[in-house]
Amino acid sequence: MSRGRVALTLTLVVLLMACGTGGAEDSDTATPPDTLEPTRPPAAEPDQPTGDAPEQPPGEEPGEEPGEAPDQPADEDRDIDRGDPDRHPAAGLERAVWVHLFDPSLKTRAGLERLVEELAHADATAVIAQAARRHDAYYRSEVLPRTADPDLEAGLDVLAELTELAHEAGIEVHAWISIAPTWHAVYEELPAPAGWVPAEHGRTAPEADRWVSRDVDGTWSEYLDPALPEVRAHLYAVVEELATTTEVDGVHLDYPRYASERAGYHPAALERYRAETGAAGTPSPEDPAWSAWRRDQTRELVATARAAVDAAGRPVTLSAAVIAWGPGPVELGGFEATRTWREALQDWPGWAEDGLVDAVLPMVYFRDHVPEQAAWFTDWVAFQQELTQVSDSLVIAGVAGWLNTPDAVLEQLSTAAAATDGVALYSYQQPTDHLDAGDTDGVRPFWAELARTRWVARG
Repeated sequence: MSRGRVALTLTLVVLLMACGTGGAEDSDTATPPDTLEPTRPPAAEPDQPTGDAPEQPPGEEPGEEPGEAPDQPADEDRDIDRGDPDRHPAAGLERAVWVHLFDPSLKTRAGLERLVEELAHADATAVIAQAARRHDAYYRSEVLPRTADPDLEAGLDVLAELTELAHEAGIEVHAWISIAPTWHAVYEELPAPAGWVPAEHGRTAPEADRWVSRDVDGTWSEYLDPALPEVRAHLYAVVEELATTTEVDGVHLDYPRYASERAGYHPAALERYRAETGAAGTPSPEDPAWSAWRRDQTRELVATARAAVDAAGRPVTLSAAVIAWGPGPVELGGFEATRTWREALQDWPGWAEDGLVDAVLPMVYFRDHVPEQAAWFTDWVAFQQELTQVSDSLVIAGVAGWLNTPDAVLEQLSTAAAATDGVALYSYQQPTDHLDAGDTDGVRPFWAELARTRWVARG
């Protein structure tokens, strides 16, 4: 274990002691800048930021009942060998697909069967399945309350059912959790479960109980504040439970970041900052010391999840979806010149180089038909290729299907796969910007094309 990892683990222990072992139990958005590039991590959700950000479709309805599953290739043909002691823990993410909870795909047994059938047909090696939307569990949990989603089939434990089906098909399952967000419009008509973080610690909770961040202008956010010990204790409990009580192959972190550089001004966070640095007053969003301190907080948040996985006593991959906004590090002369460093306050190359996570999945979500964005894609992939040479973690490039034509998606997948350790496609619900109407042998055409090409464009 590196000295940095030891220090982070010790910090976690101190923080957990400070807020008590009960952590979450003991305590009762800023709009992103107008830009052309996508502004969200992989959650394919119907709501979108204002401005010129690409519109995110809500996803299509699940197709007809799945037919008989095709013959499955052996694990070794899928580059999955769970028994190999020399296998990198994140190797199963080589050809991964994100699937979200904002349509019925994961919410019924029939939907799960179709999901696994299509991904097996497409020669995918892993499914990154959303296990909680806004801190409400779609699996059996003692930490998170059961979701009130009426579309979830009665009695269905999504992770238990999915892991059984996927493992039979030689596909890994990585449980995707969204850390920071606490609200979404779909919850407006749903009852709040007892113990639900958004209700008890969100921006409408009594101010003393809020775990959400605050902007520099005093506006309360819908994002949890990475600097709060209560938030880290909550994350630790969620990750530890997933790693110890389910059969998932990995835990996938989404939103381990701040909403923007204007965020992070929770009174308790400011108090910590002043106590630890000796600073006085309220720093400006651009203050270098304040920004560096907040980047330390996102790193500590990831370190919390790392400690929880390490405590599980079984091999569980820890991965994180990370930000790649706008012009890339090559064009700008370094990662510290990017919007990711400045606005999301993530130093994910550092997480990768230190092995803090087993894999980083930079979301290079750009339109191939927009020249400026195509150049950004090339730049970020080139940077990721450089990172693979110095990283203890795997670098898996995330490609945006919904922004591009089928041919462009395949070209981006192929380009990224040749430069990095693997690729992940967002999303299962809309793998391209063309919603496939028909199917081939019970499988939508694009998945059949991925199977035919093995995710590599061919002229």
